[in-house]
Amino acid sequence: MASQIHLNIPSGVARLSLPAFIRPTSSPLFLFLLLVCLPVHAGIGITATLGAQSHVDFTSPGFGYTIGLYDKIDDQTWIGVQSGQGVTGEASAIPVLGAAYIRLPLGRIVMPVATGGVGYAFGDKRHGFLWRAGGLFDIRNGRHSSVLLGAEYEGLQGRGGLVGRAGLLLEF
Repeated sequence: MASQIHLNIPSGVARLSLPAFIRPTSSPLFLFLLLVCLPVHAGIGITATLGAQSHVDFTSPGFGYTIGLYDKIDDQTWIGVQSGQGVTGEASAIPVLGAAYIRLPLGRIVMPVATGGVGYAFGDKRHGFLWRAGGLFDIRNGRHSSVLLGAEYEGLQGRGGLVGRAGLLLEF
């Protein structure tokens, strides 16, 4: 049987009992559930992209990938986190960003999307504050999936480069 937390509350007031797997002090699942349920919940989305980025100041290309987990505020606005491998100038760096994905209200099957994010890149040669801004085309592939094609400008340590991405979006 699952253990439970019992809070001592004066008589006459309802007693709260939480299952152990969502204890606020012992589980990252509690934080995830809290973040997912804060807005009027429209669902979550997952993105996975593979692409090429220029090296510092557009000298030569490199490859990278990103995976994102987003909370859908509504059908147009998504807020979440992104990570992966590869940034402008260092293919082995690991970026971690807070990201926004905003569908513009144009079109039904092919929709333009404004994207952006800020975070930190962890790498051997290049690390520090990282930002991205750009756009995508969200090409609907049914009710709950899309193909993504787009580009972003990425800045790291005062230098930048272009990131081209293609991938998949799944909505839940």
